[in-house]
Amino acid sequence: MWTRKSFTKLKRGTPQGGVISPLLANIALHGMEKALGVKFNIDGEICGPRAVVRYADDFVVFCESKEDAEQAEITLKEWLSKRGLSLSQEKTRITHLTQGFDFLGFNIRHYKAPQTSKSGYKLLIKPSKESVKAIRKKLREEWVQGLGSNVTAQITRLNPIIRGWANYFRIGVAKVIFNKLDAWMFHRAFRYASRTHPNKPWHWKQKRYWGRMNLARKDNWVFGDKRTGGFLLKFAWFDIQRHALVPGTHSPDNPSLWEYWQDRKKIHVRNLPPSEQRIAKNQKYVCEVCRESLFNGEELHTHHVKPKKDGGKDTYRNLKLVHLYCHQQIHKQ
Repeated sequence: MWTRKSFTKLKRGTPQGGVISPLLANIALHGMEKALGVKFNIDGEICGPRAVVRYADDFVVFCESKEDAEQAEITLKEWLSKRGLSLSQEKTRITHLTQGFDFLGFNIRHYKAPQTSKSGYKLLIKPSKESVKAIRKKLREEWVQGLGSNVTAQITRLNPIIRGWANYFRIGVAKVIFNKLDAWMFHRAFRYASRTHPNKPWHWKQKRYWGRMNLARKDNWVFGDKRTGGFLLKFAWFDIQRHALVPGTHSPDNPSLWEYWQDRKKIHVRNLPPSEQRIAKNQKYVCEVCRESLFNGEELHTHHVKPKKDGGKDTYRNLKLVHLYCHQQIHKQ
């Protein structure tokens, strides 16, 4: 830390979860693939016996044998020690794919599939048990905290959690888990209705809270508020969409690939509610103020072209999606 007259060396690093931490981790760990001897072909695709998958400071090294994995661990320890870093003893382990492992909330594992696979095994990437346990805990807390509040307020708290979790895990094998979570949520909704109206019979609660609230779905068991039309999302409504790998040499810093990366960013529209997806499509996925992609990592705001105080309505013609700072610039003007 610099002052006007001196320099003080701090022993503490960046706070955990800090926005700059992933960037610093990528800088510190740059060159790991080379140190491990990972080989690439002319198209940038891995072609050797080792592979590395890394996200910030979390990474997995794939090897073809246990002996090679043990040697890779020794190599990594030596390489990291030169940078003042070390492997976490709690998180570091060597395991076979048939036993599986958890990474970034997913469980990666080889399952026996003698009838559907030539190798006899099939790789499945599912939400991990810990991730499912964590989302249930979070949703349960929201249900409990919402006791005594009206159903619209409850739905407003729960829907963003459901949407975020489902969008994150929809790239994996998650359909069965989504259905199980929906069944679990039905029981939580039933408990909410029973505690809110303890003296009312079941058919009364059913008529008040359940019905075909989402007209786009042929589902008569959607929980919601029939007075406002608001309803609780279901995990199963989020279709599975596999992640598309980036070709090995396709760098976002390559100006000739600008259109490729702009088109790729459009997949993030699925993280938005249906109404905002339509607005984004109408804008061709571009911010109306800065003319940059809507999906550059910034927070998005819905802007009323004609302010509501001046009679502007919540119609698609009067709504635009803009970045947070772009929205602030509009109102400053």
